[in-house]
Order: sequence, then structure tokens, then C-alpha cells
Amino acid sequence: MTIKTLVKPHLTLLTLCLLSSWQQADAAEAVSPKLRQNLEIMQDILQKSLEQGRGSAIGRIEHSYVAGQGVLFQTSSNRGFGHFFPVAPLAPLAPMAPIAGVNAAEMAELAQNAEDIAVDVQMNMQWDEEAFADMSEQAEAAAEAAAEAFSEQQEQMRDQLRDLREQKRDLERDLRDVEREKRDIEFSQKVGKLDAEQQKSLKALNERHATLQKQVSEMQKKYAAQEQEVQKKRAEQQKIAEQKQQELVARVGTNFASTLCDYGASLRELKDSEFVSLQLSTHGRDSQDIYWVFKKTDINQCVSGKINASALLKKANYYQY
Repeated sequence: MTIKTLVKPHLTLLTLCLLSSWQQADAAEAVSPKLRQNLEIMQDILQKSLEQGRGSAIGRIEHSYVAGQGVLFQTSSNRGFGHFFPVAPLAPLAPMAPIAGVNAAEMAELAQNAEDIAVDVQMNMQWDEEAFADMSEQAEAAAEAAAEAFSEQQEQMRDQLRDLREQKRDLERDLRDVEREKRDIEFSQKVGKLDAEQQKSLKALNERHATLQKQVSEMQKKYAAQEQEVQKKRAEQQKIAEQKQQELVARVGTNFASTLCDYGASLRELKDSEFVSLQLSTHGRDSQDIYWVFKKTDINQCVSGKINASALLKKANYYQY
């Protein structure tokens, strides 16, 4: 038996193994259609729930699923100053009454009922799309008006500061010119006696110098006060932004927990060992992502009435990244 005849079968076997591995890697397991439906329905419900009371404060919600880990819903706070201004709230979604002491069969029935209600909610969302769009337009209009007014105020203050800076620069230049002329006459005074005209000029320059010094001093105070006012306005705006962002984060966490309590049973295809998470991306000088991670088993407890939404929120793993 030659080396060639020994190598050929081994190469054939290696090729078959590589093809088999490639086929196994290529055949990814599909997510259950029922699970996909559960997650899409919950995404729509969350979209309505988290938008309540602030119009366009929350962006579009999307989700992704990792097998063995759970579902992650992702959204972001909209940019701009406008979402700090409140608009008329939407009518709240009807919650499901908690049921205490349910067994496995009752939990399955509850899950089916929750899914049916969630589907109804999703279907009923269509009829108020026009009203919701109108409210969104009103919120956007109010946000644009507020942002424009604030922008105009800031621009006016910057213009005033720029004018003061230019006036201060002109006065300082005039003062330097007067000081130079004074030095020339005073030098002449050292080498010889000044004539009447030179004495008159020196007196006028001294008076002009005193006047300019006073004007420069006043202008410096005025410029410093205006600059301090601009910094104060910026600090106030930053404080408002931080406060409103904290309020937004608190409201999102509360609404998320309440929604999971009211409609969490509709996530019947999600395994009890998995998690339901929300990522909120914020915008601003110190932008960051905020996460709430809930155990499916804790959600089940809230659905069955063993704990309330507040307790569920406390059980969540909450962190910033």
C-alpha cells in the first residue's frame, strides 16, 4: 500500500468532517414564533406605557432576544430642551387585577388571558394613533417653541456680551493712545520747558486719561456682571436638565415595572430562568445608558399578586454604564 492511497481516505474524511461542521454552524435554531409574538406585543405596550405624560420624551422602543438570557428592550430619551415641558398625558392602559395564590394551571390560564388582553390592547392602539399623532405634534410644536425662545434668549445674551467686550476693547485702546501721548509730552517736559500749547494739551490728556480710566473700570464691572449672568443661566439650564432627566429615569423605571406586573403574564413563552431588561440611553453632557434587569420569576410573582410593582422595581438589578 502506497503513501498516496493512505493519504487520500484521510483527506476525504477530513473534508466530510469540515462540511458537517459547516452545516451544523449554518443551521441556526429559529426563535419560536409564539415567543416572537409575545415580545412584539410587549414592545408595543411598553411604547405606549413609557410615553405617557411626556409626549416625545421617549424614542422608539426596539428589542433583541438572547437565548438563555432573555429579552432586552432598548430606547432613548429624545434630544433637546423641549422634552422638559409637559404635555397632556395619554389615558393609561387598563391594568390587570392581581390574583393571589395561583397554581401552575391557573398561571397558564392567566398567561393566556393576559396574552388575549395584550393582543386586544395592541389592536385597540390603532384607533388612537391619530389622536396620539396629534398629541405628538403638539408636544413637538411646544418643544420647538420653547427651544426657540431659549435659543433667542441665549443669543441675545451672547450679543450683549460681545458688544460689551468690543466697547471695553475700544476704551482700552483709547486709554493706551492717551497714555502714549502723555508720555511724549512728559518726556519733552524733562528736557525742556513746555510752552502754553503743550501745557494745555497735557492738562486735557490728564483729564481724558482720568475719564477713560473710570469708563474702563465701569465697563469691566459691567462685562464681568454680564458674563456672570450668562454662566448663571447656563448653570440653571444644566440643573434643570439634570433634574428632568432624573425625573424621566424614575418615571421610566416605575412604568416599566408596572407594565411588567400588568402584562407580564403575556410573556408566557419566555423561560422562567431568563430575564426582561430595559436599556435607556440618555443624552447630554454626561450621557450614559441606564439598565433595569428583572428576573422572569420576580415578574411572575408580581403578576400573581404576591408582590406589587414597587416591590418588583426594588428587586430589579439597576445600574448605569
